[in-house]
Amino acid sequence: MQAIDQINQRFGRGTLFLGAEGINKKWKMRQEHRSPAYTTQWEDLPRIAT
Repeated sequence: MQAIDQINQRFGRGTLFLGAEGINKKWKMRQEHRSPAYTTQWEDLPRIAT
C-alpha cells in the first residue's frame, strides 16, 4: 500500500488502484457542495434539522 500511495502521490491520484475497486466508477464526489474550508471550520459544516 505504501508503494501505491507513493506512486499516486508522484504521478497523480488514481494512477494505481486495487483491482477490487473496478475500472468503471458509478459515482463521483460532488465537490461543489464542499465547504471552502474543507471542514476545518466547524461553522462551515452542513447542519441537518431534526
